[in-house]
Amino acid sequence: MFRRTPTSLLILDPDLTIVEASDAYLAATMTRREEIVGRYIFDAFPDNPDDPEAHGVEAIGASLRRVLHDRAPDVMPVQKYDVPQPGGGFATRYWAPMHAPVLDAHGGLHLIVQRAEDVTAFMVAQTAGGELGRLTEQLRRSIGQAEAEILARRQMQQQQHETMQVLADSLKTAVFGCDELGRPVLCNDAARAIAGDRLVGARAEQWPQRLHLRDPAGNPLTDAGNPLVSALRGQRVCEAEVVMRVPGTPARTFRMYAGPLKGRVDVVALVAMDDVTALRDATRLKECELEISKLLSRAEPTDEVLAEVVELIGSMIGWAATEVWIVDEVGEVLRRASCWAAAGHAAVCGAGEPLPPDDGLPARAWQTNQPQWATDLDGRWAPLSAALAIPVPSGTDVLGVLVCYCDTAEVPDDTRTAILTGIGAQLGGFLEHRRAGSLAAELDRTRDEYAALVGHEVRTPLTSIQAYTELLLDEPDLADDHREMVQVMYRNAGTLSIVVDKLLDVAGMRSGHIAVHRRAMDLASVVRAAADAARERVHRDVTIDVNAPGTVPIRGDADRLRQVADELLNNALIWATEHSTVGVQVTADAHAAVLTVSNTGEPIPADERDRLFDLFFRGGAALHSGLPGSGLGLTLARAVVEQHGGTIGVSDPAEALTLFTVRLPTGRTSDHPG
Repeated sequence: MFRRTPTSLLILDPDLTIVEASDAYLAATMTRREEIVGRYIFDAFPDNPDDPEAHGVEAIGASLRRVLHDRAPDVMPVQKYDVPQPGGGFATRYWAPMHAPVLDAHGGLHLIVQRAEDVTAFMVAQTAGGELGRLTEQLRRSIGQAEAEILARRQMQQQQHETMQVLADSLKTAVFGCDELGRPVLCNDAARAIAGDRLVGARAEQWPQRLHLRDPAGNPLTDAGNPLVSALRGQRVCEAEVVMRVPGTPARTFRMYAGPLKGRVDVVALVAMDDVTALRDATRLKECELEISKLLSRAEPTDEVLAEVVELIGSMIGWAATEVWIVDEVGEVLRRASCWAAAGHAAVCGAGEPLPPDDGLPARAWQTNQPQWATDLDGRWAPLSAALAIPVPSGTDVLGVLVCYCDTAEVPDDTRTAILTGIGAQLGGFLEHRRAGSLAAELDRTRDEYAALVGHEVRTPLTSIQAYTELLLDEPDLADDHREMVQVMYRNAGTLSIVVDKLLDVAGMRSGHIAVHRRAMDLASVVRAAADAARERVHRDVTIDVNAPGTVPIRGDADRLRQVADELLNNALIWATEHSTVGVQVTADAHAAVLTVSNTGEPIPADERDRLFDLFFRGGAALHSGLPGSGLGLTLARAVVEQHGGTIGVSDPAEALTLFTVRLPTGRTSDHPG
């Protein structure tokens, strides 16, 4: 059917190789199908070498290249293009050619159709009519060529415009096509959603004002920072960040891309705006969360930390005001602990205190233990429009409420709610830790004061008991059974007196009422003396082995450090197994002296290891075995060591050998501040 069509048609592939030809085309060109199919078009039809003015290859080639590039039809004026004759030489031919693309299903160029109308007879007749006929025909041909080219170009531009519009509408990114003045002549749906009709007729320099565009620092966008102005000057702009601040609405952040568009007269520049508001907000929220974590780890007073936290949340995330309310469990109300407000919103920090549990947004968050949004604040909050209240939890309890206010219309979003819920949890942990630390410090102080009070109150009657029992023991007429009872009284009073002395030492050391007196001393000699005294007290088959250099000079209180060595040795001897050895070792370097005391015996349970140095603590084994003790020895040892600026610890309970280690500074010359 194609071959029999009466029109001269030639089919080319994108490489300009001949694929097929109609019979009419073969007759007009005096060729046979098998001679030209599969050949490059200009190899099959070269220019006439005998005609110095022949330019058919150049003209036809230019038209074909336009079709390859634009994928649109190309109509040519009449061309003189001689064709080879079967017997040799070239025959004169005039053609009215047109080339049209054949596109595949994906819009790619598949084939090119050449329609070559043989107008040789017409052109020869026109030429025979004389010079006037020649000029008339030349004028007619030029006008026809111009009209054909204009029509083809308009059709191509219309197709391109429609293609660009369809492509742009398929994008979520806002796309604007602009003329030479920057006025939008093409907008996709996303662009219309951003700009509405605010850019109608707007030139490039008017965009920042019409769209309320600012740079990231909040300054109005200038021509130098306007991506469209740069694009109209032939420059390409990538990822220029701008902020849209339309009054009464939340700020939006965009990345702008802009560049010139060559080869067009209707659309000369393209601008794309990618909304990255959610990404930027999430980044700022995470940065704020990290900074708050740093703040909460500092040791400043709670009120100062809370003041910095609310200011940081407000300034970094962009709230108009932020505040923290603390639950008053006694009064069953919320009391404001800290408040920050941006310029013009100071009234927030002076209203509504205290809040009962059924009044206001903070109270709802307190009672529900859930984040609460309010997007329609009543007139008394003007110009504030919305608020978010986040509970500050400790487990299932609510310790307080964090409230953030904004002066623009807000839509609740999960990202801000989630991040601020995490910040609320951090605040809850901080408040609970501070409360627990305060209670622990108060408990320690009260316990030390109580221990000192009891010790002082007990010491006086003990002194009297000891004095009177000594007088009774000096009586020569005291009966033997009475003397034995008085001796028991005297011995127990002495034991109790030792316990009281330790109790007073511990309380005094921990409260700072008893100081150590540092001077040059030899730690090795103190340890050896303690070991000698311990050997005299031991009544079992347990050996005490001391490994220490000749001297270990440090600055310390020799009497107090002797107490440490005595307590560690007593503890080791109590728990050492029969026929074992208690090891004592002293070492030192330029910075620290180390005393270790070890014994082999029943291992310390893991759950008791951290409590060994607590006041009055006695392990389960000691309680069940009936071993004597007051739970004060190791507590006193730790107090003395810490007053010297040192540390004391015990080995891992999984080890067979129980090892206590004391580290003391050797180079200090001033008293430890504790």
